[in-house]
Amino acid sequence: MKFFITLVALAAIVRGACVSDPGGATECRAFDTSLSVMDRMGQAEKLFNLNEPITFELLIANTLNEPATLTAGSSCTAVVFEVSDSTRRRVWGSADNIACIQMLQPRTFAALETVRESDTWDQRDSDGAFVPAGSYSVTASVGQYATGNGSLLDCRAELGKSATFRVQ
Repeated sequence: MKFFITLVALAAIVRGACVSDPGGATECRAFDTSLSVMDRMGQAEKLFNLNEPITFELLIANTLNEPATLTAGSSCTAVVFEVSDSTRRRVWGSADNIACIQMLQPRTFAALETVRESDTWDQRDSDGAFVPAGSYSVTASVGQYATGNGSLLDCRAELGKSATFRVQ
């Protein structure tokens, strides 16, 4: 019974930490994201030639009329892009082969500021071999929102985006 009461109290605390305005929106909604998959000319595409560079771009926008802080989920990069094949096997990640230390990287966005994070994939897997033709998906992950009281709220699920594309 004591465990159940503790669990209910913890759930109430977590729920309370997620609410930032009287309307009940979660604090992660202080940010909005959009993901684009682009060719080497910067045009949004869904179909690419084999071995053609593919650029992934995530726009992160502070939707508030006041500064807001987002803490990177990785100490290497503000955004991590990961590519998976049609069997959902991870084939590449933008943070692959980068030595990182475990530390938080907060970034404060000005009111209504939008930041562009991007990386280019050369269609090689994590071992350096070219991937075969097929369907792929990219997922962009961002980190945690720093709330007004200094705690961190995990926003990866809410702000992360995915897109599919084909290599032929």
